[in-house]
Amino acid sequence: MKPKVQELEDFLLSNGWITREQKRQLVRIRKEKPEETVLQAVTELGCLSPDEILEALSQWSSTPLIALEDYGISREAVSKIPGHLAEKYNAVPIEIQNGRLLTAVSDPVDIYAIEDLEGASGMALDVVLADREAIKERIERIYGRETADSAAEDVNTAYQMLTEDGQNISDDRIEREPVVKMINTLIRQAYAQNASDIHIEPSEKNLLVRFRINGDLILYLKMTMAVHSAILTRLKIMGGMNIAEKRLPQDGKYRFFQEDMTVDLRISTLPTIYGEKAAIRLLDNGRRMCFSGMDQLGMSSLQMEQYEKILKTPNGIVLVSGPTGSGKTTTLYATLNKIVKKSINVITVEDPVEKTIEGASQVQVNQKAGLTFASALRSILRQDPDVIMIGEIRDAETAAIGVRAAITGHLVLSTIHTGDCASSVTRLIDMGVEPYMAAAALSGIVAQRLVKLLCPHCRQAYKPDHRDRALLPGRFADKLYRPVGCSRCSGTGYLGRTAIYEIMEIDGPLSEMISKKASVYQIRQYAGEQGMTSLKDRVSRMVLEGRTSVEEMEKIIYSVE
Repeated sequence: MKPKVQELEDFLLSNGWITREQKRQLVRIRKEKPEETVLQAVTELGCLSPDEILEALSQWSSTPLIALEDYGISREAVSKIPGHLAEKYNAVPIEIQNGRLLTAVSDPVDIYAIEDLEGASGMALDVVLADREAIKERIERIYGRETADSAAEDVNTAYQMLTEDGQNISDDRIEREPVVKMINTLIRQAYAQNASDIHIEPSEKNLLVRFRINGDLILYLKMTMAVHSAILTRLKIMGGMNIAEKRLPQDGKYRFFQEDMTVDLRISTLPTIYGEKAAIRLLDNGRRMCFSGMDQLGMSSLQMEQYEKILKTPNGIVLVSGPTGSGKTTTLYATLNKIVKKSINVITVEDPVEKTIEGASQVQVNQKAGLTFASALRSILRQDPDVIMIGEIRDAETAAIGVRAAITGHLVLSTIHTGDCASSVTRLIDMGVEPYMAAAALSGIVAQRLVKLLCPHCRQAYKPDHRDRALLPGRFADKLYRPVGCSRCSGTGYLGRTAIYEIMEIDGPLSEMISKKASVYQIRQYAGEQGMTSLKDRVSRMVLEGRTSVEEMEKIIYSVE
């Protein structure tokens, strides 16, 4: 029998989850909004955290509480419940056990939903409780793929009908379904799977759609080449590009807003021998990028102390180094979020501006209009800044202006494409910065990489061979782990990524070494003697802990050397 609404309020009060005053507030909310359940009212009141609400609901309804990420995807179970019912009741099938369908729900006492799901599946349900947002993400991931396949078929059919009628696909037709639906579905799916990029690549026979997830490109969909022109035209319209120009590369941007998600897109096209290729970068994906705070970056407590000490320097350059896609921009944004204050003037010059920061003045580079990093910096210095963030030091002129700004009393933050901290110093000097200027300007350098984490559900232990031991000098391990692949990690063997860091503070002796043009090897040796943990040491430790693989470690080692 379904419990009365008031029973949950009494349960929360009697078990110390809420106070009498909070219960009175819940009653008031229920009177003002009779369409809401008491669970919705508790959530709205904010008197309990999401985890506390789940725990209380689990105890009250005697429903087991699970972490949905611990369970894989059973296609047999998924086939039992149609997507529209899964979305309607926020319920997702997990697996079939002893002839019963294990199903995760966010409201375990909605008997009407359970009856409807049992009727649709033709099976009795075993209900478990899971986080509402986790269920929504799983539904998007499972049923979104079916939507993508259906949308792709609709595009193929519609295109063939138009071409068979001898008609050209005009701009107004492109704006209509099903091309719009196809692209919207791809973006939603990429967002749901935490993909950083979508690649739409023409080949001789097929149009391939690939997602970059955890740094790897994974084939998501194959379509007929007949739809290539329609999809590229739609993307160009979204990005404000010239749809008639197919011989030259183009770039554009678009803010995708739909229902419960907003994501900024950078769209790029490139002519290839089979036609134009499109790459879509998903920016400001909050679950993928740690823009909110430095405590989410992944630094050790010691490294965080070192970094915060460097940032307290009132003037100087702080460089963040690493290859493309290593998370440098994420680190810079998290840093700016920490140091932005009403009493200081923070100005950035970026290409592109990936996220707006409250309290900072952000400048977008515009090469066509003549607004380069260097020209923007010269103007910024006349705006009385306290902190300057340069998206990237790309050339000698930008480097020279940044160094002068640091020496004249400004804190300058920037990125540079180098392998590690020591090589960042020599790169500045190679750009034409005098060694004594670099020594005077530099406050600290951070080098970083993103390392893929082994899927804990399918990783496989093995005995290391001579080659593995050679890559781990001075460290003994009787077993290491390799990737395998399962439904939880989409067959890749990896589940998520984390950042590793190397932090080098420029102290007096090191500054003198730089001014005397010390070699990369000498700088590395000195920093190591001062206790700096290198990227190699960090990733080696992760391998020994079973968090990543030897293959991932090799990528880090060879990218540094």
